[in-house]
Amino acid sequence: MTSAVIKVAKVGGAILDNPQALAAFLQAIAVSQVPVVLVHGGGTTVDQQLQQAGFISEKVNGQRVTAVEHMPIITGALAGTTNKKIVAAAHGAGLKAVGLSLADGPMCALKRVAALGCVGVPMANAEKLPGVELLQLLLSSGFFPIVSSIGLDQDQTLCNVNADYAAAAIAMALNAELLLFSDVPAILDGHNNPINEISLAEARLLLSQPFIQGGMQVKLKAAILAAERSRRSTAIAGWADAQTVVAVLQGECLGTHIRV
Repeated sequence: MTSAVIKVAKVGGAILDNPQALAAFLQAIAVSQVPVVLVHGGGTTVDQQLQQAGFISEKVNGQRVTAVEHMPIITGALAGTTNKKIVAAAHGAGLKAVGLSLADGPMCALKRVAALGCVGVPMANAEKLPGVELLQLLLSSGFFPIVSSIGLDQDQTLCNVNADYAAAAIAMALNAELLLFSDVPAILDGHNNPINEISLAEARLLLSQPFIQGGMQVKLKAAILAAERSRRSTAIAGWADAQTVVAVLQGECLGTHIRV
């Protein structure tokens, strides 16, 4: 199984609140017969649990501002509730799922972003950490790693990491292809038309366009970073159609495909 190029796939958003869509997506991964590491967000669950605890949370440029007192709730929501829900669904799809977080190993070195609170971003040019070897070992044994975006900063303190950036960091460490699955089938231009295959240079120019904002801006930045560092193509594609998911995993240029 691991003779094929490893794919790092990321999901979040509405799919995690839709059991049927999640099951179909995981079944597509099983059908593809491609070695995959799945990285996930879990924004809706985080929002609900923070609200139930009486906290208010906001996002800046697509990234959640995370106060110290929010971290126990966010850790439980991402590394606990959401991660294990996906693990259970993956077993239902016939996958040998293992639930992990960025902190296990750990998988990547993080730098704290003080302006965002307990938020970490993967450090550029960092050495490979033991968690990467763990992922390789699991993949070589036919397991399906499912990784939540809770990591450790330089002081070994738990921090929240944007899942798109987490997926990009893992893809770079594994020399894998990065596939960011979204609620929309591709990046949309200013007229809501899908943007298909583009070069790395064109992707960089796209970042400055006014219609690239919030979560999509973070996705595009993550895709560009992974493409630059791993020198492998990356894609932003939709999760809604199972056949599309299989095709993207197997290397077809669907969605917004950034070539290198």
